[in-house]
Amino acid sequence: MLRRLIGADIEIEILCAPVLPPVRVDPHQLEQVVVNLAVNARDAMPAGGRLTLSTRATRFAEAQPKRGFSIPAGEYLELCV
Repeated sequence: MLRRLIGADIEIEILCAPVLPPVRVDPHQLEQVVVNLAVNARDAMPAGGRLTLSTRATRFAEAQPKRGFSIPAGEYLELCV
């Protein structure tokens, strides 16, 4: 589906970690997030380029304070676009 949205002048590279923990996620919401980010990336590369999507398991030993909220310590799956 991404290939149709992105176009032929942008290479799509997918790098998934070989072993990932199970996650609880709404697949439709996650798909919409990835599509939106991919379309934004396409718009930022009018002359073509490379769109890389990658996943990896990550762990926070301590809570990670962010702007106005905190991510609790624990195991997470990281998706980079």
